[in-house]
Order: sequence, then C-alpha cells, then structure tokens
Amino acid sequence: MKKQISLLFAAFLCCSTIGWAQTQEESKMKDEFYKTLNSLNQEKKQALDKKDYAKVEQCIWNIIDNYKKLPETVQKRIGLNYGYHYYDIACYQSLQKKTEDALKHFDLAFQNGYVNYAHIQKDTDLDNIRNEKKFQETLVKIREEGDYLYILQKAAEYTSTPPHFTYMEPSDSNLIAVKEYFKLDSVAGTGDELSKIKNILTFIHNRIKHDGQHNNPEHLNSIALAEACKDGSRGLNCRGLATVLNECYLAMGFKSRFITCMPKKYISDCHVINAVYSKTLDKWVWVDPTQNAWVMDENGTMLSIPEVRERMRTGLPLVLNKEANWNNKQKTTKEEYLDSYMAKNLYYINCTFRSEFGTEDKKYNPADYVALMPTGYYNDMEKGSYITYDADWFWQSPYQK
Repeated sequence: MKKQISLLFAAFLCCSTIGWAQTQEESKMKDEFYKTLNSLNQEKKQALDKKDYAKVEQCIWNIIDNYKKLPETVQKRIGLNYGYHYYDIACYQSLQKKTEDALKHFDLAFQNGYVNYAHIQKDTDLDNIRNEKKFQETLVKIREEGDYLYILQKAAEYTSTPPHFTYMEPSDSNLIAVKEYFKLDSVAGTGDELSKIKNILTFIHNRIKHDGQHNNPEHLNSIALAEACKDGSRGLNCRGLATVLNECYLAMGFKSRFITCMPKKYISDCHVINAVYSKTLDKWVWVDPTQNAWVMDENGTMLSIPEVRERMRTGLPLVLNKEANWNNKQKTTKEEYLDSYMAKNLYYINCTFRSEFGTEDKKYNPADYVALMPTGYYNDMEKGSYITYDADWFWQSPYQK
C-alpha cells in the first residue's frame, strides 16, 4: 500500500511538474510574441512616416502570422483583435489602390467584429474605395451594429398598452369553408345562443374521438384535422379537438379561444379547452370538447374559466353537466374532472393573441402567446411569451372598445 501511495504521489508530482513546465513555456512564448510585436510596431511606424504603405501592410501581416503560429492556449491568453488588424490592412491596401484586396479585408474586418462606424465615416485612408458597391454594402451592415445614434433612432416606441387579442371574422374565406365543411348552420340549430354553443361542442365531441396517446397530424387547421380522422382509425389529443372547436365557433361568428391549462409544475400532462364568448351572459364560458363538458353554478348558469378557478379556490359549488363524458364510453364526474384533474391544471393558463384559421399551423413563436399567472409566479416554459398577472385584462370582452 505504501508503494502504491508513493507511486500515486510520484505520478501527481510528475503531472504537476509537466503542467508547471507547460505554463512556463507558454509564458515564454507570450513574452516573445509581445517582444516581436513591439519591434514590428516600431518598424510599422517608421514605414508609415515614409508613407511606405506596402511595408506597413507587410508588418501587419507579420503580426498576424506570428500570432497564428502560437499554440491555441497561448492565442487565447493574448486574444489578437483580428477585426482591428483587418481594418488596418484594408486602409493601407486602399492607399496603395489595391481595390479588390482592400474591399475583401474591409468586409473581413466587419466579420471579425470591427463596427466603428463613426471612425470609418471620417477615415480618409478609405477614400479610394468609399464609392465602391462592395464597400457600401459592408458599410450598411456595419451601420446596423455600430452607428449607435442610428440604432437608437430606429428603436420602437415604448408602449403603455399591452398587445391586443384578435379574432378572425366569419367572412374570411377559410372560415366560410369550415362552416360549409361541418355544415354548422344545421349543427347549431335554431335555438338561442347558449344552445348553439352547446350543440356545436357536442357535435365535435361526437364526430372526432379523443386520442391522448399520439401527436396531432401535421396540418393544424380544423378541416385538415377532421379529414385525418374521417375513417375513425385515429383521433386527436385535447389540443387538436380544441383547435377544431375553436374554428367552428369562429366560423359561426362567436369570439373564441383555445386555452392551455397548466399545472404549477409540469411533469407530463396539461389540458386544452375552449373559452367562447356569450353575449347573453356577457362573459366567456368554459367548454371542453374532450369531455363534452361545461361547468355551471348552483343555479345552472354556465361559468367562465376564471369563475370555475375561483370557486375551486373558495369552495363554492360547481356543477358539471350531465352529458359530460369521455369518447361516449365513460361518464365524466365532477370529482375526477374538476376536483382533481382540472384543479391540477388551472394553476396558470396561456393562449395565443390571434384566434384564427390555422392559428398554430405555422412555425412556433413564443411571442405569439400570452400567459396569465398568479402574482409572484413564473415558469420558464413560457420564456419569450407575454406574461400578465392581470386577469381582467386577459379575460376582457372581445367587444370592448
């Protein structure tokens, strides 16, 4: 054991010695580089005094070449500013009227971080190439990064108002197609507003089964989603069903959103339902196509998502409609659906600012979304989205001016 410890110590000592030797060697290389750099800078100054621009250019190239010969570890300790040196080369090539070379290295200066726009504008060394197209093209790019007053002047105004929610009009050609595809006039019936809302909900629930085990089809609009499920071999997850229902409501002139209901800590599951605006009740009402569900108070009045959430928090009565079910196979109970599942998934919610045909049938951009969170809470899953803690703003009437 003593021998083993001695060997380990010897190995450690050897490694330490090697590391120390390498550090010493690197320090020596660094010192030599700076010594040569000072010498080349002196040579460069003398050549510049004589206006020997070719010699000045060569001195700069020698500096770069000496740097490139160093090991990467030493280069990192020195950190040569390539942008500055390429800019200098472009200047002295311009003075020599080496136009193409000067333009090339002017662009290389920008690519390596040189963006001193103000200096470029008054640097007479570049006058021989200033009117060249390539020069102007590079200068435009430099201005976008280095003309700080210009950048400030282009900045957007501050705003005291949050973004607006928008809802596609039923006159849109895509929504007209949705209305015809699902025969929604017949589906909605001739009853009052709330009966039409319920009829459309039940129709979509019965037409497309819920399938939470698979992703939705590629194209995320109601017609494409329904077509993919037409033969009954597959269904849609809750988001897909809510997307279809949302576009059906929009096609019939209702203001509607699909709402993602999120838990405090996401593990593997959330839920997506719909909020459709009732003019009769002057509020958003909760509808869930996955469960053919809406929620009422003790008097049978349909409730909104924020009302359901607040009643859960304060213990006030909640009544689930008797028609609520999963895939027409299993009755949905208040205890399982509201008291357990949705209690988990109503910690915070999010939705898109725009409610339209194919809302999510495009590249994902978090800035298209808004999340309503409890005060003091934040979730990294909503990074890049608009965050609000104002429930009144989030649930504003779509008809308010």
